[in-house]
Amino acid sequence: MNIQSQEWLKPLEEQFQNSELKYEDFEKCFYELKNAQNQLQNMLEHASEIKRDEKRFKELYRRLAGKNASELIEKLARLRFALKKDKEKDKDLEKAFEGSGYRLLEQTRAGRKDDVYYGILRIFVANNRKFPDDLIEVFKPIYSEGMFKVFIFSFLSGIIGKEMQIEKTKEGE
Repeated sequence: MNIQSQEWLKPLEEQFQNSELKYEDFEKCFYELKNAQNQLQNMLEHASEIKRDEKRFKELYRRLAGKNASELIEKLARLRFALKKDKEKDKDLEKAFEGSGYRLLEQTRAGRKDDVYYGILRIFVANNRKFPDDLIEVFKPIYSEGMFKVFIFSFLSGIIGKEMQIEKTKEGE
């Protein structure tokens, strides 16, 4: 495996030798690496389910999932802004999240994962929207309760932040 990874990086190493560094090639390599890392995490998840008695698979899966957690937090924050992008299409979705935001936060704080999942899923289904893969990842049992809370708070922060801003504006009038 190490030999393959070295082969994979050879074109970039050659750019150093030729002093012709191309950002696009490095960026492409970066995204291929992230994609491979996500694929490996998915494979480890399935391997740990198949080989339940082999603790090493689950531990390796847990380690890789932990490394990918900070990226997932960023994806969830971006997801919330992406959902707001098309105001007309997402107006009902946005209203539903605004109406349920504090309840979802309280359920998250209390560690009621199933209730949070149901609440968010219901919002997407009621608005004929696909439940995002990044949100599905949040509910996997590999993550601790603390990480689950961080993930959901990251996702919901845009909703609650907006509501709090409106309340502060009304108080200042």
